[in-house]
Amino acid sequence: MLEISGTTRIFPVIGWPVEQVKAPILFNTYFKRHGIDARLIPLKIAPGAYAAAVRMLMAVENVGGIFVSIPHKPASVGAVDVVSPRAALAGACNAIYKGPDGAIHGDLIDGEGFIRAFERTCGDAAFPWQRARALVVGSGGVGCAVAASLAARGIARLDVCDNRADQARALRERLQAAFPGTVVGIGLPVAEGYDVVVNCTPLGMHPDDPLPIDLRGADASCIVADCGMKIETTRLLQDAQARGCRIQKGREMMLEQSPLYLELFGWPGVPASDFRELGVL
Repeated sequence: MLEISGTTRIFPVIGWPVEQVKAPILFNTYFKRHGIDARLIPLKIAPGAYAAAVRMLMAVENVGGIFVSIPHKPASVGAVDVVSPRAALAGACNAIYKGPDGAIHGDLIDGEGFIRAFERTCGDAAFPWQRARALVVGSGGVGCAVAASLAARGIARLDVCDNRADQARALRERLQAAFPGTVVGIGLPVAEGYDVVVNCTPLGMHPDDPLPIDLRGADASCIVADCGMKIETTRLLQDAQARGCRIQKGREMMLEQSPLYLELFGWPGVPASDFRELGVL
């Protein structure tokens, strides 16, 4: 049993909805195993109340930080006092914490978690970043983070796709200005011709969701990633496996970014293997 007392450090996980989040079971299991008096608590907060909730929660002395879930990551930029450079570039935050000066900081670690998971997926093979083409579908908080990290890693071509055309174009312009060595464009949700395709939309959270990316024409060497967490192997990933493609599940990004959360919240130096060994995702 996970006991909570007046000394417990509380970490809200805020989303709308919040039923799909996996962080509580992962981190609460970790805290219990290591005897750490801290707990993650899911909170379902509507977008209109989100910014005020952040300020209120961060004023609570035993709140150690906030995990941000969909759809609040973009709104987090305006809800904090200080935004990290990578969060400012992507236009989203997924980790909120208090700095030594008492200011509320926002950072974005989804992208770093994705890249670490991606390099693990690729194994020992050197991925040809300077020749590769990537498609990121979805330009919300996760999509912004993944796209920015792929560009920062030096991928040759990066296309962004979203039915919110203005939002996708704004992301493209920010990334092109920040990473002139990468050609950044607007794409279609079609995998043909790409070396990496990433679903960063909510499609896949339910078994009857339509496929977010058309995999027809995709080469077997293409790596297909889905950032969703609610279903471990989504229809998109099943389709990719049937075509012989390597896949990356959403849980891999969560496992690889978990130590980054702990570092921001005061527990540096924890390896991702500590979370992987828990076996709860």
